[in-house]
Amino acid sequence: MRISVFTALAAFVVYALLAALYAPGLQGGFFFDDEPSILYAEGVRLDRFDAGSLREALASGRSGPSGRPIAQLSFGLNYYFSGFDPFAFKATNLAIHAACGVLVFLLGLRLYAAARRKSSGTPEATVFAGVVAVIWLLHPLQLTPVLHVVQRMTSLSALFLLAALLLHLIARERGGRGGAAFLILAWGVLWPLSYFSKESGALFPFFALAWELILRRNERGSLDGFARVFAVLAGLTLLGAVAYLALPSGRWLWAGYAVRDFSPLERMLTEGRVLWLYLGLIALPRLEALGLYHDDIALSTGLLTPWTTLPAWVGLAGLAWLAWRLRARAPLASLGIAWFFVGHALESTLLPLEIAHEHRNYLPLLGMLLTGLYGLSRLLAASGPRRTLGATLAAAALLYLPFVTALRSHQYSGEILRTQIEAQHHRSSPRAQYEAGRALASQPEATRADSPAYSFARAHFERTGELDPGFKLGWLGLIYLNCRAGIPAETGWIAELARRLRNMPFGPGDSGILLVLKDLSISGTLCLKRADVEQLFAAALDNPTAAPHHRVDMHSWLADYLVLGVRDLPAAQTALERALAIAPYNSANRLKQAQLAILQGHPAEALGMLASAEKLPLNRAERELMAELRRCLGSHQAGAACVGK
Repeated sequence: MRISVFTALAAFVVYALLAALYAPGLQGGFFFDDEPSILYAEGVRLDRFDAGSLREALASGRSGPSGRPIAQLSFGLNYYFSGFDPFAFKATNLAIHAACGVLVFLLGLRLYAAARRKSSGTPEATVFAGVVAVIWLLHPLQLTPVLHVVQRMTSLSALFLLAALLLHLIARERGGRGGAAFLILAWGVLWPLSYFSKESGALFPFFALAWELILRRNERGSLDGFARVFAVLAGLTLLGAVAYLALPSGRWLWAGYAVRDFSPLERMLTEGRVLWLYLGLIALPRLEALGLYHDDIALSTGLLTPWTTLPAWVGLAGLAWLAWRLRARAPLASLGIAWFFVGHALESTLLPLEIAHEHRNYLPLLGMLLTGLYGLSRLLAASGPRRTLGATLAAAALLYLPFVTALRSHQYSGEILRTQIEAQHHRSSPRAQYEAGRALASQPEATRADSPAYSFARAHFERTGELDPGFKLGWLGLIYLNCRAGIPAETGWIAELARRLRNMPFGPGDSGILLVLKDLSISGTLCLKRADVEQLFAAALDNPTAAPHHRVDMHSWLADYLVLGVRDLPAAQTALERALAIAPYNSANRLKQAQLAILQGHPAEALGMLASAEKLPLNRAERELMAELRRCLGSHQAGAACVGK
């Protein structure tokens, strides 16, 4: 009872500290890719709680192969209760992180008990699991899955994965019908929920397998029939996945390299160094080394270019060898190393993703804590100087890590503060420089060309062009900055942006440049002539690496500009027809086509288009628009007034 009361009191103190550390950061806003997955995702605007709206929320995602419907639904629920209030979204993320901390503690109890072959209710196990959970919760690397709203995908997937793994462990320990029920719940319910929050949930079987092969085998002395079958099935699945990726049917997964400035080999070589960057940030998270963007990491183009590539891979091989050597003598340390590698098996290997992001360590961090704290516990169990060293390291970690997290949380409390610190710490990061420029350019003072805000914003935007020959946003930033200040955009900027849109790999976010260009032009914020706008759209559409769905969007946005920006209806019709030629069943563009027919004074033709569009799967907003257009046409109102509704 004394231990239970102490544990409850300690948990209260830890969670009060967690809330205090993150309180400043909860005041910050949305940023980076919060926009496409949340703010611009129509289905997230869940304003009624019915089956159709819930289906639209589930289907609102465009991230990953699955669309991550569980995470998208959670965003929709946030919107339903609080609108687009970033505080509510971030507070929800913090609650998910806190719940994950409970699961980490419960897992830690069982893992430590299994490794030491003792009961999970001993004070020793409670202290070990508690310290693991506290450091995992308060570590600075865990900040982005809380304060970068869209990274709820990571923490929500981890929540279900940790719950599934805990149930798997309990089921295997209990056996019988109760154990079978837990296995069904873990594998049949929680694992799919993890995967459909984010695809990293697919790693759950391999986390479970690592436990079976290392800890459970060490505890029981051998593998039982279940573990043997499990290992064989996992191996066959892995071989099947490799074979699929090597076949033509699996080449879609490699298509992402068409828009990257690195090859699969270069990414794989670079990831060896990136994993050591992560390990360094886990062991000693320095504020200047942490950041939202790590696009300033040099690519490894060979084993000795840069020279640290080969030592990095040799060091990783040494870590793997160490895990093998420790599997019997120190199984918990061995499992921790294996856990780290499993956690990075998807996002830090061959998939055509960006090179590095800190949120990828959300689960792998736990593995390194298991290994490191196991070693620390051995020091504390010794006597003399070794015990003193262990106590000093433990105290330093429990003081230093929350301190750095507090500094980062304060940094994320405001857009200007966050972006300026990022730009100072990552001077070679094009994204960090662009975000710093964008935050300054949006300030009222930036409307004066003689203001510091204008000068610094311009310097940040120009810096992006110097750092990365393929980066495009900086040039749009320069154009926007001058337009706000009442200065004509320089011809060279427009030409350079067009060149990059045409010739550089067309990345996943590059179509957003054309969306912003359209919106700013229609609102009158962007001082570009029609010829300039059409030149930029034409350049992007000429890019051979632009995906078909991006082309559909760009033709559609160009049509919007031609209607609302310059009132050229025939040209808009041509742009819309090109979009429909690529995707004839795009319901949004079908409705735009009907609106355009109304504007051109062809109501009968518009009714026919609406009848055709009605056969397509429409979301709630599209159904409401169609009903309004039908009512409007039935009332014989003028075309512009009708579409205006």
